[in-house]
Amino acid sequence: MLRMAVPRNYTLSNGIQMPSVGLGTYRVRDQATLDTCVLEALRAGYRLIDTATVYRNEAAIGNSLKRIFEQNLVPGLTRQDIFLTSKLAVTDSLRNLQVDYIDLYLIHWPGTARLKLPDPQNAINRMESWRALEDLYHAKKLRAIGVSNYTLAHLAQLVERPHNSHATHHPSIQGSTTAAAAAAPLARTMVIPHVHQFEMHPRLFQKQLVDYCQHHRIQVQAYSSLGESRLVSLTPPPPPAMDSNYNTAPLPGALDIMPGLIRKYFAHVTSTASQLSEEEEKEEYPRRAAQILLRWGLQHGAIVIPKSTHPERIRNNFDLFSFAIDAQDMAALDAYSVEGERTRYCWDSTKVC
Repeated sequence: MLRMAVPRNYTLSNGIQMPSVGLGTYRVRDQATLDTCVLEALRAGYRLIDTATVYRNEAAIGNSLKRIFEQNLVPGLTRQDIFLTSKLAVTDSLRNLQVDYIDLYLIHWPGTARLKLPDPQNAINRMESWRALEDLYHAKKLRAIGVSNYTLAHLAQLVERPHNSHATHHPSIQGSTTAAAAAAPLARTMVIPHVHQFEMHPRLFQKQLVDYCQHHRIQVQAYSSLGESRLVSLTPPPPPAMDSNYNTAPLPGALDIMPGLIRKYFAHVTSTASQLSEEEEKEEYPRRAAQILLRWGLQHGAIVIPKSTHPERIRNNFDLFSFAIDAQDMAALDAYSVEGERTRYCWDSTKVC
């Protein structure tokens, strides 16, 4: 479903309000850098912060938020105003972030460490992990729960499972089981994921997956909206060194349609000439391209979580509500994602059983 008007918050299927734009923090670990990023983001209007145990920055983010609250650096702001998302080990995250609850917790990956991708045990572990997450949700340690990097098949397996299963505690999700979770009843209401976070940009628009989520009232959250910066840079950076599931092959970058879109939607700040000047390419292209790509995600009903360590870019990435992309240009951007030619810049879970 295409949205021309984009809300500042989405209402999840359980009634929880979730901001439509958040701050991504992947690969940002330095305390001083995070202090600046988090403060600038909150001052700019962000209220959603996305992290994960595996990012190794939860404790630093917790320190940043504690400092902001105690020193009233954003006047009147409290913990209740912030929507925190994390992934992997709940007990560790609660301790690292120095909070009593987390707003959204996700299963980060459909596979299991040290298991081969085709191993059928992945599917069994995935279901047990979800049941453990449900227990913590019912124990009110988590306000909402979801998944990340699931394919349509993985998600359908979870959503369409028989609703007669029982609680199974899974240590990879819970860390050390809380007393409240341990006391949860064995049989309880099954929870459909509230959120699914996956890579989404014009070169990887999985319409079937998006439609499935919307049909089941699962909120889509897009990561890598800027294609690991390759979609917003005329000289894209080399891919980062990551694990074996991360795509580090040479990949296409900037979209050839983008200069025209920048002139159309930002005519008041860019040249009206047929080509962007060299100076405009250097200064305007990255930030305006980022705004268009993020707005594209919002208009497809997705929450976006752009990451930057530059205060000006952080502010710029939140300025997404002053324009709308028309239906013709949305279709032109969608057309970059052609079956068999889609580009995945991050993790590929398609071979996980």
